[in-house]
Amino acid sequence: MDTVYLFTPRFPPSEGGAATFYSNLIDTTKSDLNYVVLTQYLSEESIIIREEGVSVYRLLPRLSTLPTILRVLFEAVIVGVFSIFTLMKEGVDVIHAHASSFSVISLAIVSTLFQVPIAYDCRDEAFRPWIVQMGYTPVWFSCASNIDKILTQNGVPRDRIIRLPVINPGYVQDYRFVADSQTVSNLIYIGSLREAKGIFDLLDAFEIICEHESNVHLTIIGDGPAQGEFIKYCRRMNLKEQVTLEGSLSHEKTLCYLSRSDILILPSKSEGVPRVVLEGHDVGTPVVATDVGGIPDVIDHEENGLLAEQTTESIAESVLRLIRDKELRQTIVENGMNSADERNWDRVRCCLYRGYKIVGLTKV
Repeated sequence: MDTVYLFTPRFPPSEGGAATFYSNLIDTTKSDLNYVVLTQYLSEESIIIREEGVSVYRLLPRLSTLPTILRVLFEAVIVGVFSIFTLMKEGVDVIHAHASSFSVISLAIVSTLFQVPIAYDCRDEAFRPWIVQMGYTPVWFSCASNIDKILTQNGVPRDRIIRLPVINPGYVQDYRFVADSQTVSNLIYIGSLREAKGIFDLLDAFEIICEHESNVHLTIIGDGPAQGEFIKYCRRMNLKEQVTLEGSLSHEKTLCYLSRSDILILPSKSEGVPRVVLEGHDVGTPVVATDVGGIPDVIDHEENGLLAEQTTESIAESVLRLIRDKELRQTIVENGMNSADERNWDRVRCCLYRGYKIVGLTKV
């Protein structure tokens, strides 16, 4: 059985896109593959966990108090040393790396030294093209057309780019709830509170929405570096009573909020394929999102969502349109659930194995 050495900074019980995706990926494929996982240290978890087909090493330190350069260098050294140990001990057949971390440069060097193929998993636009071209016979997993474009523009051969779709775990659809409501009042944003997510454009758009629809409320789920500024901005706009900040919640609680909301708004300025959009499809909540990154890969305008321009006016106009047009809202909900039903982990496994075969794995 082939062995995959998986590097991901986030892994359960941590929550978020990468943790969810990789844990489900392993569950789907561990009957065919052995996994060695290197991930972040959590004080409440054992440093080493071994289960059938999977060994998890929680060795990456959480050094948020250190200057960025020192933190990055320290983590890169740990990744390099552990990778050498793992390749010598485990007989690794392929390195699978979450490409957004700067520490993948250590993996690329180890890949070259030991002549072990490396697969770069480009889940968002944060990866560095010059790093992901290093390593031994690399292959690239992409989640969206905007990622494909970045890779090909930097000289990556198109025939070595494999689309690895973003899929939610099966339990997400257990939260599916479709209310036959004549009124739309509960709007929701789920994501990090940082400027690149368009959160201040969201508040500006919400102010416009409130001018036309008085009975609306916006729930914010998430936290981040711009949280303090966001709260101040909300107060300056006199929206404190109409906006509720819930902070970071468990995935289950988040899905409960999402399924009971009338419209999900995602005003991002850049994205890969945001998992929350797919979750909206899964649970039956219509989505308004900006036309950026990989979002148009999963939203067909006026079919299973609305695509807005990156302006407060366009975001507000799209939300108001959904509030007022029940027939359009129902169409988007039904098509969103249908598109969610078409996504499955069997497809992900086939795409994963196709990429692994390119780098020489023969048993998958």
